[in-house]
Amino acid sequence: MAGLAAAICLPVVVILTWISATARPDLFDLVPAESHSDGYVMLAWGALERDHHALNAGEIASGTRIRAIGYMMESKRPRRAGERVQDFVLLPDVGNAWHAHRFGDEMIDVQLDPGNAVPFAEKSLVWVWGTLRMLPGDPTGQEPLYVLEHARSQPAGQEDVRKYFR
Repeated sequence: MAGLAAAICLPVVVILTWISATARPDLFDLVPAESHSDGYVMLAWGALERDHHALNAGEIASGTRIRAIGYMMESKRPRRAGERVQDFVLLPDVGNAWHAHRFGDEMIDVQLDPGNAVPFAEKSLVWVWGTLRMLPGDPTGQEPLYVLEHARSQPAGQEDVRKYFR
């Protein structure tokens, strides 16, 4: 009986451990402690939801200079770890190894200024600064509905989340 129980439970434990090891904290529901930082509007990811028409309602207008924290992910083509990149997709949540979700209104296509290339590190937590532009498209689709132009980026840490958000 013990062998049968182990044969049933062991795969479940391994899968749950694998899922939790690949998960990162979800930033979507975080609220900035301050509305501005260094002349930039601090982004609350929920303000980008198209269902709420946030940009049309004046919460964040297209053309606003924002500062956002999120996870670096591949854009249109595969990237190697450490490869210097001029663009990437920023997400508030990377999901986990079992389930990764991407919604158009939860993705920002970050376009770094020339000379501001950064090493690619998938799922790493980063800060980005730049000018937010709204793009047409499907909020539930796989293409980003926002682009951050004239951007710069730097690594972030969990201490930044605790310091700047509640």
